[in-house]
Parts: sequence; C-alpha cells; structure tokens
Amino acid sequence: MQVVILGESAPYPAPGGATAGYLVQTEEGVFLIDCGSGVFAEMVRHISLSALKGVIITHYHADHVADLGVLQYAVMVERMRGKRQEPLIVYANQNPPEKFLEVSYRDHVKAVPLQSDSRIRLCGCDITFTDANHAVPCLAIAVESNGKKFVFSGDTGPSESVEALARNADLFLCEATWMMHEQGSASAGHLTTLQAAEMATRAHVKNLCLTHIDPAYDKEAVRKEAEFFFQRNVQIASKGMLLEI
Repeated sequence: MQVVILGESAPYPAPGGATAGYLVQTEEGVFLIDCGSGVFAEMVRHISLSALKGVIITHYHADHVADLGVLQYAVMVERMRGKRQEPLIVYANQNPPEKFLEVSYRDHVKAVPLQSDSRIRLCGCDITFTDANHAVPCLAIAVESNGKKFVFSGDTGPSESVEALARNADLFLCEATWMMHEQGSASAGHLTTLQAAEMATRAHVKNLCLTHIDPAYDKEAVRKEAEFFFQRNVQIASKGMLLEI
C-alpha cells in the first residue's frame, strides 16, 4: 500500500500548492481521500481519471472539498467521451444531510453515506471509521490491507476515539494545525504539534506524518517540535510525497 500526498496545506494552499488530498494505491486500484483546493490538478499528474476507483470525503470544510465540483464535471466529461464507463462512487460523510445531497451529480457521481460505524471495502482494503473531534461532523479513517494499517485523523482536536483507531498503525497521517507558540489561540477541533505527537505516542504508531500545515509555518520547525515529543522520526507531508506502508 502506498499513500501519495496531493495536498497538505490548511486552511488555504501555499502558492502552487494544495489543501487536503491523499491517494491510496494498492495492487487492486487507487482511491482518493478528500478533494481540497488544487487537489484535482495534482491528482491527474499521478493517475488518469479513469483509474480512480472511488473517493472518501471526511467532512465538508472547503479545504477538504473545494475541488469536488471540479471532479464531478471531469467525470461527466470523461463519460461523455467514452473514457469512463461506470459512475464514480464517492463515500461521503452523511452529515450534515444537506451537504451530503450535493455529492451526487446526475448519473455520473453516486454518493454513498458514511457514519462512524460504517465499514467498506475498496481496492482490496478494509476501511473503518470513527468520529473525529471537529467543529463540524468529521470522520477519521483506518485503511487495512495485507496486514498493514494506515490511519488518517481527518480534522480533529484531542480524541480518544481517533487515538484508539490509530493504535498500532504502521502510518498515522495526523493533522497538526497549530505550533506550540500559538496554542493559546488554537481553535477547537484541531491539534497542536504536541497533541499530535502525544496521541501518536500513546497509540504506539510506527510512523507519524503530520499534515494540515499552515503555509506560514516553517516545516522543519514543525518537524523538530513534534519529534521532540514523539521521540521517533517524524515526517511532514508535502505535495508529491510518496509514503510506503
């Protein structure tokens, strides 16, 4: 299993960058987690649109879904040109319902609702979920394949359920929206570098990669701050990064 970082910035992209978007690749296919600003253009640098087997949407903040409408139109055009036969399945958070209803598009994109106890199988992976601790309904995701486990925190503040989901993960892709010097102004529903590192330590994850990084931050400073607490190698997500699991 491989994860390709398509975008890692939040809440807006750096120049030439992208917000949340992650490709998961297995021998049985490839699927996308979240589709933020700039993600579509980066995705088609790595795969053809016809190769995309599915999409998972954690929640509906713009930095996670800004390119979803672009994706809908692209799938429509691909099908009109005969380059894609089947509609694209998007597994999307069922809450709030009015946002979920916007995910389907004509007969080209089909939305399937997700909640915390959902279980799906996609590209040979068993995928489970839990509720994250965020300002709006948001799901964290565990992807398991061939004895390997990848967990994405989604957007979350400190959360026992996300920590439990991440337990013993081979790779924990965890948001770290705030550095320690700004923790006093940190908004609810997000983690500091310390909180992300502490969560990863308690969950006994093997590898930690931080994402959802403010473009104003120096990534090396973020890495050093988290590594001080995690006591292992910490990676910082960057566009185009390939993570082997």
